[in-house]
Amino acid sequence: MERVRGYLDEMGIKYIVDEEHNAIIAPYEIRGRDFLVVVLFSENWVLTAAKIVGLNELPPELDREKFFARLLMDTFYLNEITYGLTKDGLIVAHAESHVDALSFENFKVEFFSVVAGIAHFIDEIEKELPVKARGGPLYA
Repeated sequence: MERVRGYLDEMGIKYIVDEEHNAIIAPYEIRGRDFLVVVLFSENWVLTAAKIVGLNELPPELDREKFFARLLMDTFYLNEITYGLTKDGLIVAHAESHVDALSFENFKVEFFSVVAGIAHFIDEIEKELPVKARGGPLYA
């Protein structure tokens, strides 16, 4: 965690340390909307993720098959942008780094790939489908 805090400081990113959840939360504005980019730590992995929208926030008229197909396709074709679904029903942009590969450059790419995933969602997916990125906490 200390190494990542140093990286965030070097990147000029403001953040809050959540000791209870062993996490760092970086509020980040993307396209005029506020998102919480969260960095979580486990024994071997550093996970950077941000909530885009919850399943319970999807509009009823949304073609879910088309929506999830689009997320899967974009995950495959877009470099460094990965969408996922948490067990709590949150659609997220995420990136992982093994602790052995954690360097400033690697972390910076992973952090900004999450930001880029949200920006892509807003710029491209929202204009094709009736869903809006809302952000919010990744965990309660």
